[in-house]
Amino acid sequence: MLTSLKISNFRLLQDFQVRKLGHVNLIVGKNNSGKSTVLEALRIFAGNAHQLLLQEIAASHDEKFRIREEDASDAETAFPFEDFFTGRQFPQDDNAKIEIGQIDATTDTSHLLQIQHIFLVETEETVNDNTTGETHTRIRRRPVVPSEFEKLEDEPVKHALLVTKGERSSIINLDMLRSRYRPSTRDAYDIIPCSTIPTQFISIDELAEEWDKVVFQEPEETVIKAMQIIEPDVLNLTFVNDIEEYRPPTMRRVARRSPKVKMSGLPLPISLNSLGDGMLRVFQLVLKVFPAKGGFLLIDEFENGLHYSVQEKIWTLLFKLSKKLNIQIFATTHSWDCIESFSKVARQNTDIDGVLFRVGKSVRQSTQGQIIATVFDEEQLYIITQSDVEVR
Repeated sequence: MLTSLKISNFRLLQDFQVRKLGHVNLIVGKNNSGKSTVLEALRIFAGNAHQLLLQEIAASHDEKFRIREEDASDAETAFPFEDFFTGRQFPQDDNAKIEIGQIDATTDTSHLLQIQHIFLVETEETVNDNTTGETHTRIRRRPVVPSEFEKLEDEPVKHALLVTKGERSSIINLDMLRSRYRPSTRDAYDIIPCSTIPTQFISIDELAEEWDKVVFQEPEETVIKAMQIIEPDVLNLTFVNDIEEYRPPTMRRVARRSPKVKMSGLPLPISLNSLGDGMLRVFQLVLKVFPAKGGFLLIDEFENGLHYSVQEKIWTLLFKLSKKLNIQIFATTHSWDCIESFSKVARQNTDIDGVLFRVGKSVRQSTQGQIIATVFDEEQLYIITQSDVEVR
């Protein structure tokens, strides 16, 4: 679990630090202040900046994540993942790396992820085959930093990213990111479990896959009890195969899975979607907790679909699950009701640290305009909510 957080040179977070984190953390701030960027950085930290993850994140923003064949020789082309760096371009300074992790990670670098733009210098070398006695040539790629690149003359070079965490590092060759190239999942190492709940609803197919993992186990009962917070008549849930309409161009009938809920007093199961956004939001919130065991649960705009009257009960459940499953939760919100319910639950659960931090632009002359964090612990939150002080 992270006890503090630093994010450097990642998007609009140039030098961002949160001095104290809790087991459950609520992030507030104005639109475009960087709340979702903090969640995105944590997701990259958990996934060790694996290439598949970076491609997924870049694609979700309509940012470049591969090089088209026709652009491969164009010196002016933008490269994949440039948008991740502050200023949306690769830095020229050797020390301007993306850093995500714990503030005091200098002694234990396993809690710090670094992403640095480098160049790969290509040279040919002759290799002798001891078995056949034949010789052949191969391409050797030597990594160099931007300052060394300036000293090179006409040697062939490739753009790349050097990803470092602890004692391990990997290189992502950006010139190899063709449309037909797919990196191997075997390249991933030391991945931290991480569940992400976006502002929009998660796809039914993804929910069905997660549900299959918990059926007939303790988590299934936890999910049903969570749904009963909104609708006490819920008895059980299952996914069934529905037949969709004929789908062009093949006009084949396509089956899909959809969630059905058994309700007390009703003879037949009904569609989960017919019970409203709140039920679907609670279902996905609690269901996505279990894959995050031992890692992170990231929730963008916690209050989406949830009436203020149930938010305290949902927070109470998440606080308990965070401790039971050793999950560190990070959630964002725009809602004052969400802040109040979070603050109340944080003060009630004295054995589980709940921290709120506000993200916004600094007004200090030394850091003016930079995105900074202001931390509020449980006692400060109580004073704020009792005094009706605006922290958003």
